[in-house]
Amino acid sequence: MFRALFLIALVPALVYGNVTRACTGGRPHPLSVDIVGCTAAPCHLVRGQNVVANIDFTTDRAVTSMTTIATATALNVVTNYPLGTNAVTCNFLQGSSCPLSANEDVTYRLTMPILAIYPLVSLNIEINVVDQSNNSVTCFVVDAQVVATK
Repeated sequence: MFRALFLIALVPALVYGNVTRACTGGRPHPLSVDIVGCTAAPCHLVRGQNVVANIDFTTDRAVTSMTTIATATALNVVTNYPLGTNAVTCNFLQGSSCPLSANEDVTYRLTMPILAIYPLVSLNIEINVVDQSNNSVTCFVVDAQVVATK
C-alpha cells in the first residue's frame, strides 16, 4: 500500500519536472511551473540565451494588473534580476488578459534573458508575481546554474 501511494505521489513530479519550491511568507505557489529544457534542479541557464517558463496559477482575488519581480541570490548576494518589459505580467498571459476575476486559472509565459556577461555561478531565483497593490499573486523559487553552453 505504501509503495503504491509513494508511486502515485512520485510520478507527477517526474512527468512534469516541477523543479520549483515555495517562497517564504506563505505566498501562493503556482499550480505548476514548466521551465523549458529543465527537468531537474539546478536548471541550466545558458549565457546569451533566454530561459522560458510557463507558469500556471489561480488568482485568489480580482486582479487589475500584475508585475513580475525576479530576485537572484548568488554567493550570498541578493539583487533584483532585470526583466525589462517582460516584467509586465499581463502582456504575457496565454489565452486570457487583465483584469482577472477571482478564482481564474491563468497561464503566464515568462521570458528571462541570460546575458552573455553573467558569471558562471550557482544561484537561486525567486519569481514573485504581484498585483496592483503589490500583494503576491503567485511566487516560486528555482535553483539554477549559469553555464556557457548546454
